[in-house]
Amino acid sequence: MKKSGLSAVDLVPLGERMRMISAFRGTAAALIIIGWLVVPSTRGDVSLHTTVIVVLAYLAGTLLVEAVWRRTNHTARFLFGVIAMSDSIFLAWSSYGSAGLDTPLRYLVLLQLITVCLLASFRTGLKLAAFNAWLLIGACYIQESGVANVLGGQTITFGDATFRAVGIEVAVYFLVTLVTTSFAAINERELRRRRYDLEELAQFALRLEEVSKPEEVAEVLLAGVAEIYGCEPSTVVRRDEEGLLRSLAARGLGDDADASDEIGPILYTPELDAPVVARAMSEDQTLLVRRTNKTKDSVLGRFAVGANVAIIPLRGDHGVVVGALVAEQPVGRGTRIERRVLTMMERFASHGSLALENAYLLAEVRALAITDPLTGLANRRHLDNTLDRATAQAAKGHGTVSLMMIDIDHFKRLNDTYGHQTGDDILKLVARALESDLRAGDLAARYGGEEFSVVMPGASGAEVRAAAERIRQSIMRLPHEIDVTISVGVAWAPDHGTTRLELTKAADAALYDAKESGRNRVELAPLSDLTTVRRAS
Repeated sequence: MKKSGLSAVDLVPLGERMRMISAFRGTAAALIIIGWLVVPSTRGDVSLHTTVIVVLAYLAGTLLVEAVWRRTNHTARFLFGVIAMSDSIFLAWSSYGSAGLDTPLRYLVLLQLITVCLLASFRTGLKLAAFNAWLLIGACYIQESGVANVLGGQTITFGDATFRAVGIEVAVYFLVTLVTTSFAAINERELRRRRYDLEELAQFALRLEEVSKPEEVAEVLLAGVAEIYGCEPSTVVRRDEEGLLRSLAARGLGDDADASDEIGPILYTPELDAPVVARAMSEDQTLLVRRTNKTKDSVLGRFAVGANVAIIPLRGDHGVVVGALVAEQPVGRGTRIERRVLTMMERFASHGSLALENAYLLAEVRALAITDPLTGLANRRHLDNTLDRATAQAAKGHGTVSLMMIDIDHFKRLNDTYGHQTGDDILKLVARALESDLRAGDLAARYGGEEFSVVMPGASGAEVRAAAERIRQSIMRLPHEIDVTISVGVAWAPDHGTTRLELTKAADAALYDAKESGRNRVELAPLSDLTTVRRAS
């Protein structure tokens, strides 16, 4: 885990600590006066008048120092120490310095140590404990020498009993300091962790806003878990429309962990291939697996045998579990995953699953915007945009692009004879045949009605004619009781035009020639038609 760089000052601002010290100082001053009035053993030989004057003078002095501190922030840390030492001197005088070691006011020194240790560092607490010990020993020497009479204090005998009492008191100072700072360190460490976790969660949310594809969201989720909690071996799986678990992304699971390699994404049948992951998803609760078994769960089988693996469900709309984050605890982190780490991973998973569902929703909306709802092919708008870009590149001399205009022969007769439902079924069959015969990078689209278009970047002449002939023969072999044929017109840029309109008109003219020549054939737009097409446009 990387360091957060936070200090105690970051967790509790210096100004707030000064206010807490001031509150303690006012409370102590009030207790000193009340003690003088209520508990005779706290008075010593000091009068109430003297006590009140000293208390008020000290409070006024500290208020003056705090005013200076507010004006000179560059000396704030130094003044904090000066005020703490001044408090020790004041408490020493008002307690055992005046009434001896038996006064109950000496416990104010312990309260001061606890307060300073909680608000400052371990080093400051030790320094203050040593300073209070020095004051205690000094006060005993002063009292034993008789100087206390001059100061208005009580003279005591500095014998063996006093030695033992002073030794115990000094030991208590350091013990209280050590115990308090230890508890304070634990609390401070926990505060740092929580602040660090919240900051990283906020950064993770910002990184999610920068990606829009489901696979990218999954990568960000795994990267965040790996960076913050060291869970490098990890994967994200999601249930697809067919009920299979699809691997969206993976880290640290070997070369076969890429969810987008040449063989395509890794798929699992939940109950057969991934029963443990399926159980976590069905029960909608995080599962911790201490040992993985390759023969029982293919997802967990990709992790190290004997590792501690957490399976965290990913929830979609309405709280429905749609996938899982599977992450392995790093080697050497102990036998169990920390509760804090697991809780934060669940928060990361919650944010990630929401972003994942938004990414799928966005992809679906984008698909609907460019897809014909009946055939599933690209719609007319997407076709026009694609042709605009392709012909612009061809006009600049960057390759060629071919366009097929395809019309189903006698489609109106088919509709009138067999009904529109049969016509729709034929349109869908033709669309599937077009998709199956395309190269990578080609685009099949529904132009309108019974007309289709195919865009083939980088193809022209004999190549595109052979592709069109292959499509025509594929349509003739469709598994349907009705014979279906098509007519195809072909043109390509830049030879038949350098704009979408020019290329479409040339291909459409070739389609008209194919239909006039008897249908069920492929016709190429002649190069001589180029001038005619451009004049007509």
